[in-house]
Amino acid sequence: MRLLPVDTHGEYLIRSQFNSEALLTGLIEASEVHEYRSLVKRNHALICEGASTDYLYYIKEGVVSIRQGAYTFGFIGAGHFIGLDTLLMHNKPRYTVRILETTEMYIFDRLEVMEYLFSLQEGWIFFYLLEKEARNRLLKYQHFMTYKGSERLEAMLLDLAGTFGSHNDELITLPKCFTKRRIADYANFSLNTITSLIKQLHHTEFLAPSKEDIYFRIQNQI
Repeated sequence: MRLLPVDTHGEYLIRSQFNSEALLTGLIEASEVHEYRSLVKRNHALICEGASTDYLYYIKEGVVSIRQGAYTFGFIGAGHFIGLDTLLMHNKPRYTVRILETTEMYIFDRLEVMEYLFSLQEGWIFFYLLEKEARNRLLKYQHFMTYKGSERLEAMLLDLAGTFGSHNDELITLPKCFTKRRIADYANFSLNTITSLIKQLHHTEFLAPSKEDIYFRIQNQI
């Protein structure tokens, strides 16, 4: 059952006025907020598990991973904020966010963002929807873990392809940052297991042959 305050605004109003793009526009236009743009090199940790941060990030272009303890449970790309879920209470994050390829982003001061959101009559909706987005990401990962073997790998690759893939008429290609080791970690397989599964998916023609260190070239399913 949905929360009543969200219902009263309607689904269309929520999507059009309280999404990440709308929040970014509002922050950039707000006089009390001073954003700056940056190119961040790969392997840099934006947020470290257990360490408080004073910044909020918005990915304009690039890919980051989300890791908790020994497990990678998600990836975030362009058009998303990072760190909003710890903004209000300044809680220590329970995950690490690491840059996978050179990423262009906006960086905001945490206190300035809070001041802006509290100045809005319905600023809480941004907190609600973006927290829900983070929760759904974790639920999706848990759902993937209910699959076994090649079915799990197929489902996870198709999901990544829908978000990060480059499309042509025949193939959907994942960026080079999605290495075999990184996908093995995400899918909770050993390197030996994922090597065997990749061979299976080549045999069934779900995957096209690897090319120039790109392991995941997915045959267009349409």
